[in-house]
Amino acid sequence: MRQLLRNPNTVILASAPSNAAADIIASRLKDYLTPDQLFRFYAPSYKGTVPPGLTPYTFKKGNFNSVHELNKMSSFRVIVTTCLSGCVPPGIGLPRNHFTHIFVDEAGQASEPECLVPIAGILGDRTNVILSGDPCQLGPIIHSPIAMEYGLEVSFLERLMQDGMYNEREQDGNTYL
Repeated sequence: MRQLLRNPNTVILASAPSNAAADIIASRLKDYLTPDQLFRFYAPSYKGTVPPGLTPYTFKKGNFNSVHELNKMSSFRVIVTTCLSGCVPPGIGLPRNHFTHIFVDEAGQASEPECLVPIAGILGDRTNVILSGDPCQLGPIIHSPIAMEYGLEVSFLERLMQDGMYNEREQDGNTYL
C-alpha cells in the first residue's frame, strides 16, 4: 500500500475480517499518513478498545463510532475497516471508481460473502482488487450446516486459487511460476 501511495492519485479501501487485523493495517500506515489522509472506521456497535495510536484516525459522534460527512470521507487517501463494515463507504454515497484499489487482507480467513462486502458495493471498472492471505492457513469459521452445504467453508481466495487461471502448475498445459 505504501508503494501505491507514492502516486498522489491512489485512493485505497483496506479491509480485513477482524478489527485486530484492520488495526494492524492502520497502525502500519499511520506513521506514513496524517489523520487527514487515513481514516480507521469502526462500526458504531464496536465495543472494543481503540489502540491509543489510532485514536486520532477515528471519529465519534457522541459515544458512538461514526463516519465523517461525505465530502470529508471522499478526501481520505486510505479508509481502513473490517470486511463487513466495508459496505459503509458506498452506503454513505462514495461512488464506484472512488477507490483506485480495494485490499482484502487475511482473505484466506474471510468467508466468500464477507470478502465480497467491501468489493461488491463500490468496485468500478478502474478499481484494482487485491486479495492477500494464505489459503492454506486457518480458513473461514462456519457453523451453519446450510452454509457448509453450499461451500462457504472455502474462502473466496481459496476458491480463486483452485481455478485453473490462478493455478501456477496447470494453465493451458504449461507450467507457470
